[in-house]
Amino acid sequence: MIQSATEDSADILARDGVTLHRLNLDVAGSAPVLTDATGKVVAPWEIELLRWPSAAEPALRRGGYLGAPQLETELWCNCAD
Repeated sequence: MIQSATEDSADILARDGVTLHRLNLDVAGSAPVLTDATGKVVAPWEIELLRWPSAAEPALRRGGYLGAPQLETELWCNCAD
């Protein structure tokens, strides 16, 4: 996943497993949603975001499109064994 340096909401790219989609962020309603070129709302569980503007990140989180940042899962020890 890559944050875009541009602030244009049309620069949101996502894939549904096979197809690459350019989506638009609609924040007019109570919860922000992503829509495709035809205006159809795309549910968060249907896509994986690949690129988005950094300014859109809070709205994408509120809409459920971005989860919490993933923490490092690799275990490590700072032991002097």
